[in-house]
Amino acid sequence: MNVKKAFFATLFFIMAVGGTSGLMLVGYSLIVHSR
Repeated sequence: MNVKKAFFATLFFIMAVGGTSGLMLVGYSLIVHSR
């Protein structure tokens, strides 16, 4: 899977959800991908 594609998809999802829940999702996804 393309990293840039996944990044923009996540960014778009964050903008759609908005708020701190989006930021928490980003932190969670970063932890998962860093493993």
